[in-house]
Amino acid sequence: MKDFIIEAIDGSEPVDALQALFAVAYAVAAENGIGRFTLAELFSATVDAHFDVADAVEVAEEDEQTDN
Repeated sequence: MKDFIIEAIDGSEPVDALQALFAVAYAVAAENGIGRFTLAELFSATVDAHFDVADAVEVAEEDEQTDN
């Protein structure tokens, strides 16, 4: 399953990759009879940290570009 997900999002723009991940999560939930789930259940604290780090890197890059 992990390889399928990586193949599905490989080379995608970040927003497109995130939408693909949501679609996969929805499909898996539907197949397993899960009618409802939250983002907190979908993403672990580790993933949340990755988003925080990615945001910080993006802000730093933007600051660097405006300084030049």
